Amino acid sequence: MKKSSIIWLIVIVIVVLGGYLWWTSMPSYQSSVAGTQTSSSTNSSGNSTTPRPTSGAALTLNNSGGGTFGAFLSASNGMTLYQSTKDAINVSNCTGACASTWLPYTVSAATAAAGSFTADPGITGKIGTIKRANGSFQVTYRGLPLYFYVGDAKPGNTNGEALNGFTEVAP
Repeated sequence: MKKSSIIWLIVIVIVVLGGYLWWTSMPSYQSSVAGTQTSSSTNSSGNSTTPRPTSGAALTLNNSGGGTFGAFLSASNGMTLYQSTKDAINVSNCTGACASTWLPYTVSAATAAAGSFTADPGITGKIGTIKRANGSFQVTYRGLPLYFYVGDAKPGNTNGEALNGFTEVAP
C-alpha cells in the first residue's frame, strides 16, 4: 500500500471518529423535568431527537426574568420551543438539514389522535399537531409547528433565538 493511501486512510478514520464523538456529546433532549416521562423519536437521519411526553404534548411557560426574551414556551422537559418565520399555518417548511438543526417537536400517532395536550396557566393558544411528510406528528401552537434547537444544551437555554428565521414562542 502506498504511503499516501495510508495517510488518507488515517485522515478518514480521524474524521469519522471525531464526528462520532461530537455527535455523542450533543444533548439528547430526553431529560425529565417535573416527573414527566419521555420517550424519543427519530429524525430523517435515524438519530434520536425530540422528547415525546408519554402523557401527551405539554407546554410550559418560562420567563427569563424580564430580560431580552421575557416569557416563552418550553416543552415539559424544560427545553425552549421555537417557531420558523418560513412556516405557514399547519405547514412545516423545515425538512432535511433544517430538521437536523431545528428538531421538530413530535408526539406519537396515538397522542396526536387523542389530542391529549396540556398547558400551564397563561398559555392561551390552541395546541395541536400536523402530519409531517415523513409521517411523524409535529406539535403546533396557534397552528404553527414547534421546534427544538440543537444548540440548546440544557433547559432554559435560548441559543436559537433569531437564528435562520427561528424565534422563541411567546405565550
